[in-house]
Amino acid sequence: MAIPKRLLGKTGAQVTALGLGGVCWNLLEEDRAAVEVVHRAIDRGITYLDTASSYKESERRLGLALKERDRSQLFIATKCLKRAGDELKQEIEDSFARLQLEVIDLIQVHAIDQERTLNQVLAPDGALRVIEEYRQAGKIRFVGLTGHTHPEMFAKMIQEYDFDTVLNPLGPVNRVWNDFAAATVPPARARNMGIIAMKVMAAGKVPAEDRSLYLRYALSPPADVAIVGMDSVEQVEENVRVAENFVPLSQLEEKQVLERALELVPRAKKELWWLPEQRLAS
Repeated sequence: MAIPKRLLGKTGAQVTALGLGGVCWNLLEEDRAAVEVVHRAIDRGITYLDTASSYKESERRLGLALKERDRSQLFIATKCLKRAGDELKQEIEDSFARLQLEVIDLIQVHAIDQERTLNQVLAPDGALRVIEEYRQAGKIRFVGLTGHTHPEMFAKMIQEYDFDTVLNPLGPVNRVWNDFAAATVPPARARNMGIIAMKVMAAGKVPAEDRSLYLRYALSPPADVAIVGMDSVEQVEENVRVAENFVPLSQLEEKQVLERALELVPRAKKELWWLPEQRLAS
């Protein structure tokens, strides 16, 4: 058995439906343990590796693992937070150095949830112009967009620039609470953007007995790849087994997982920081 591979939108890249999220394992106390998680993920067939400049030790630790691997079959995605100019150039250069790479597959303009930040990245010296300079130089292959809080605004952003990919919260909790799929998937698909699902396990709040259902939900269309934070080799093995044996949810299973997700929201909402403030207060 192998993890299914899918085309990541207009990038033309074939990536595994399950990706290794970069948030969790970077928080481990030792580099060795974090690198072991990355190695296990690669050994088990995961090719999509997610990180970000803002994820503390994530890029550096991923770089430690990558220098020991054949990079040719892997797809490396990171994210940048600076919005423009020399600060962004320095952030990108730091990412190259920490990852120990000369070419990065995907850089995503991170956490663009307000019109103000959209205008900043679209400005003449904004993030997208700077990233395009790197792309023209052959150092960045693709450019993506991520957002956490306002799906309607995010849908507007998709129309403003021809992104290669979009990264949205597409897990069951967001489906019943802050539905990105309804607002962002149709315009993204219309422009053949790759769709990446995050927040699959609701910041780790999903009970162990429900994790396989949540993952199967996220692995189903419309997502091309679902990234999941994993902080142990045991979690890698658990998630890979689900992905290898992936079967779409039945209508009954989907109904069950969404009902359970709705029950989870009141218990977890104080920690679900990507949800809109007005909805958290409701």
